Amino acid sequence: MTCVDYISYFVTAFTTIFVIVDPPGNIPFFIALTERFSEKERDRVSKKSTLIACALLIIIALSGDILLKFFHISIESLKVAGGILLFVIAIDILLGGARKEFYAKRGLKHIDVDSLAVFPIALPLYTGPGAITATIVLSAEASDIPSKILLIASIALVYIIVRLTHVYSEVVIKVLGKSGSDIVARVMAIFLAAIGVEYVFSGLESEIAKIVEIIRT
Repeated sequence: MTCVDYISYFVTAFTTIFVIVDPPGNIPFFIALTERFSEKERDRVSKKSTLIACALLIIIALSGDILLKFFHISIESLKVAGGILLFVIAIDILLGGARKEFYAKRGLKHIDVDSLAVFPIALPLYTGPGAITATIVLSAEASDIPSKILLIASIALVYIIVRLTHVYSEVVIKVLGKSGSDIVARVMAIFLAAIGVEYVFSGLESEIAKIVEIIRT
């Protein structure tokens, strides 16, 4: 891979993961889930949830090839399935994020700080099925060690941004407002849907090429 290829891969990896994790769009849900806590407890939830979510995605990035081999799944099949999943998640966000609203309102008032950091904040709000699937696909496309490092760096950068949105959540909400945050989330969802469609077409293209090659031989 050339230097340009590495830069392109990093930009693609960062953009994909950022759009799926959606730090700005998740601010209202983070605030809703932690509003009953003190500032110190909220900061603790933020640190723990961000660290868990980031660590999980990095582990998946490093073990993506192993997971594919273990389950006997081709990268083409994963792209098609993952693309469909990302498209469904994008539709959910465009329709108001019913899934996130469900997690935010499902009777979490009696859950302690540590449990809340793990579920539902780290999982599935910040590292959901979409992020996991996309990371496995990106990991499979990383052909050498430098590209793997770039993937890990892109993941770390996304969750640094997540942490910053938590620290400055009140400021961001004041600037964007609830409606502004919703608009950001919906714009991100459009790009997420496009990424999903791209995954599906890419996976189908590879599979069709294989079938054509078999027919020719």
